[in-house]
Amino acid sequence: MNTIICSIAVLAISLSVPAAAPLPDFPDGTVIACEGGYRDHIQGFDSDGESLYWSFASSLVKTDMDGKLETAIPVDYHCGDPCWADGLLYVPYGGGKWNQEIGEDVSKNYIRVYDADLKLVREYHIPDVVYGAGCIGYHDGRFFVSGGLPDGRQENYIYEYTPDFRLIKRHTLPIASHLGIQTIKFAAGSFWLGCYGQPNFCVRTDENFRIQATYDYATTVGLLYLNGDAERPRFLVAWHILDAETGLNHAKAVTVGVADGKMQVLR
Repeated sequence: MNTIICSIAVLAISLSVPAAAPLPDFPDGTVIACEGGYRDHIQGFDSDGESLYWSFASSLVKTDMDGKLETAIPVDYHCGDPCWADGLLYVPYGGGKWNQEIGEDVSKNYIRVYDADLKLVREYHIPDVVYGAGCIGYHDGRFFVSGGLPDGRQENYIYEYTPDFRLIKRHTLPIASHLGIQTIKFAAGSFWLGCYGQPNFCVRTDENFRIQATYDYATTVGLLYLNGDAERPRFLVAWHILDAETGLNHAKAVTVGVADGKMQVLR
């Protein structure tokens, strides 16, 4: 793994972190294929408005907005769904035990922060997340982290942090899922949470994580807001593709919209 080249910054709790720039207005039917094949499957992606940043669990990949490869680096397993804020890429890392109680073990969950060239500049330990840090989102001056979950639980957890990752609150989402929440983004006035299940599904909540809707559509490996209002938002949603011959993993993103209580591909 890359060497950390600066210490954790001490920031005031009131510090506000600017969000990423808006994405281009991709037309319905857009397909963006991430160039290259990778050892592990896609976990999520985000954008600074000029480039796309893809997480493949043991690789971080930067492409242009057409999916053409710009930079790729190996990283410690398991990095999850990232978010771009304040000119930096925030990436959750779940180490140690996943989807189970850690007992007396030390939580090995971190947020690692990269610049636009995927150079590691900062790291935060987040011991409050004990089942595996798998996704991070940003909204209204705060970061929100979620991830793994032991089987059999009937609720999920979202951890709210200050910009320097001091825990504010643990939110409880009264809905069951398999292996927790895999992606989290705030868009069109709501949080959008990608969950594993049979089948995978998406949960929409308000700012206080009160459930507004669920959709039988998988947003578990990446979702980015494009445009539209609260009634008809449009997204880029990532898909995972496994090449059976080479064993390598690929990803693409397609345009997806919500209307009349359904989430579906826009063609």
